[in-house]
Amino acid sequence: MADNRKKNILRYSKYIHLKIECEINTMLAGKGITAAQSHVLMYIMEHNGEPVFSTAIHHDLNISRATVSGLIKKLRAGGYLSYEGSDDDERHKKIIATEKAYTLQQDICDCLKKIETMAFRNFTDQELDEMERLQKKMIDNTI
Repeated sequence: MADNRKKNILRYSKYIHLKIECEINTMLAGKGITAAQSHVLMYIMEHNGEPVFSTAIHHDLNISRATVSGLIKKLRAGGYLSYEGSDDDERHKKIIATEKAYTLQQDICDCLKKIETMAFRNFTDQELDEMERLQKKMIDNTI
């Protein structure tokens, strides 16, 4: 019985992730970016102009290098990102959010806030604390 619960929890986690991503995609469709692109864009903008490199995105967001490369390529093509050469090594390019990206920042924040409100409706603070604690425990177990 416990094994079945564990399988269900993992299945539910994946389902929740996919459902949230689908909802974000729907909300941002008119803006021309996807959920995955919005996460990368927000990560870059949250660094407040500090240099961001693709390796940091790969490590911090736990996204494969190939996926990061594809997301950055699409965001650059859309005019949301640009590259700047690194002072230390020309092979490393700083990723810079453009003004066009910053015009989307509030829309993305609003979208994520709506998702949070929907997903955690009717949760108590105690339940949220427990959920956070248990998820952190799962992360620690998988590292």
